[in-house]
Amino acid sequence: MATDVCYPDGADWTCAYTPEEILELDPAVKERSEALAWSVLSALTGYRVSICPVTIRPCTAGCQRHTWYTAPVYAGNVEGTGVYGPYISGGQWFNGCGCSAPSDCSCTALCEVILPGEVGSITEVWLDGVILPPDAYRVDNGRKVVLVDGECFPMCQDMENNDPTSGGAWITYYPGVAPNDLLRYAAGVLANEFYLACSGKDCRLPNGVTNIARAGMTMTVQTGLFADNVTGITEVDAIIRIYNPYGLKARPRVMSPDRARGRITTWGA
Repeated sequence: MATDVCYPDGADWTCAYTPEEILELDPAVKERSEALAWSVLSALTGYRVSICPVTIRPCTAGCQRHTWYTAPVYAGNVEGTGVYGPYISGGQWFNGCGCSAPSDCSCTALCEVILPGEVGSITEVWLDGVILPPDAYRVDNGRKVVLVDGECFPMCQDMENNDPTSGGAWITYYPGVAPNDLLRYAAGVLANEFYLACSGKDCRLPNGVTNIARAGMTMTVQTGLFADNVTGITEVDAIIRIYNPYGLKARPRVMSPDRARGRITTWGA
């Protein structure tokens, strides 16, 4: 059974079953229970726990102080060499640069990229059609992906290209705390409770879960099921409090209208 919900592959069910018993569980109900468990864990940690990796295309719209390369000032545009021109930012003059075409840039290259939010784990980095080995990059300050093998990220790239094997730069990562052993354990405990509820058996979920354990295997979770960002299940709540000790509903974010962000594909090819 396939779902359209993105969540980590599997959970740790060994808290409730032996390996042999796990194999006997209904695959459809098990998969749905895991999807519910991971989604609830993400929500109750204020979405600090990331259950779905995203892919970002590094790019920039201009050169700014302490962010991008400061280009020389040219008197006018030179065809085929890019567009250069000074501009004012924060009361100071800076030299700006741009791209001469969507797939070509005459400015320079970046050897680091600042990603939106904390980087929990990097799944893969593509550069010029090749997957880089993990020792070819590092993460600084929780957000900066720095290339250490002598390569550099392109300053501009063709955003119409949907194939990482054909060039450009692609970074796939978990924007937050990546799945780990603690979270897989919590997901397994919580998934088991959803599985029991969906099977018409007693469970430790709070009152408010309505389930129909029949042909449709429909489960409805009423609003306010998990009050105060806790489940009432001791071992699960202990792990939730590790990542969300103050019961936040969402991750804090600092937004700046002056900073260009990399392009992230939300859905589609």
